[in-house]
Amino acid sequence: WTQKVTAGLNPYPVDGLVIDYDDAAYAETGSVTGHHAARAGYAYKWADESAESILDHIEWSCAASTITPVAVFEPVELEGTTVKRASLCNISECRRLGMGGKGTVLDVIKANKIIPKIIHVRKSEGKFQIPAVCPVCGSPTEIHQSDASDTETLKCTNPDCAAKKLKKFTRFVSKAGMDIDGISEQTLSRFINEGWIRTNADIFRLGDHAEEIAQLDGFKEKSAENIKASLEKSRKADDRRLIFALSIPLIGPDVAKKLLSAYSFAELIHLAENSDDPEVFSSIDGIGPEKSTAFVRWFHEEENQKDLQDLLKEITIEQSNTAPIGAKCQHLTFVVTGDVHHYPNRNALKAYIESQGGKVTGSVSKSTDYLINNDVTSTSSKNTAAKRLQIPILSEDEFLAKFGEQS
Repeated sequence: WTQKVTAGLNPYPVDGLVIDYDDAAYAETGSVTGHHAARAGYAYKWADESAESILDHIEWSCAASTITPVAVFEPVELEGTTVKRASLCNISECRRLGMGGKGTVLDVIKANKIIPKIIHVRKSEGKFQIPAVCPVCGSPTEIHQSDASDTETLKCTNPDCAAKKLKKFTRFVSKAGMDIDGISEQTLSRFINEGWIRTNADIFRLGDHAEEIAQLDGFKEKSAENIKASLEKSRKADDRRLIFALSIPLIGPDVAKKLLSAYSFAELIHLAENSDDPEVFSSIDGIGPEKSTAFVRWFHEEENQKDLQDLLKEITIEQSNTAPIGAKCQHLTFVVTGDVHHYPNRNALKAYIESQGGKVTGSVSKSTDYLINNDVTSTSSKNTAAKRLQIPILSEDEFLAKFGEQS
């Protein structure tokens, strides 16, 4: 059987083997460790399948804090898949391996049968080149050495590099933000590395690169079409989502809602850009001087103003309905968790509660009136907290019967 596994003749993939006792009572007499219940068995891993390949080039991939070397080599078959790229992690790992340039002969595996990895350099050709400038913004790079481990990593010296804005772009496209389907953080990172995204407005111009997107590894023409369709759908922007999507410090969805309950979007932006008083919004219930100051300071930054005006050329602002249209949930605080069935998603259920004068929070506390969870018997932390605090747990059906439009 083991020979079948190592020869790839097993009818299903196997990455390890555990030998255990068939006497459960005897097994329980084994000693315990901090990680496993008992030393009642033995676990084995087969050696990872390896293949030899030749390096074509090293691609330098920019992330929020580092520039990571990625080996691109001649395709090889490993564990039933074609592999042609593997992260080299950092400069220290490249030096440990003795990495060279184009033509370097490599040994490649899929670690734990999943992650492509270079384990050995058989023959180094040419010289390992470290880029002097960032591949995204063109600013000088620097080698940073960790105080704790002496590991060397490459970093961009430009604090405004688009790659460092990855987390901000991720928030921008998120469900709570502009709700753009089909663009994950990983996808954003690739598009940034291609030089297509430097500002939020650039995200809405990705359709101009549809043909190039379709040619990328892991993408097809259909993927590019789906992204283009998602972008068009998101061009009509809810003002509350947009303010959250801008990644203004201290400004979450709830704060955005409170600001827009006092001013229209246009009035809010005009006042933030032109007011000499950073606490101009502090009189709004739930805002206070700290949040007001953060909001005003963001809009006083010339670069932020410029980026927003550029973005507004790509989208149409729709005013969110911040005022309640009913009172079925008035003065009540809800927490929503788990899957929903009657509403398209949890955000739609939350929007209904708010439209009926209710409040939705993210955690169960003494101020919570109801927890909504279709799995009322769940042992999740929220259900457990609700039971401990004697807070009613409602299924979606029970919520609709009590607070729904037909109630």
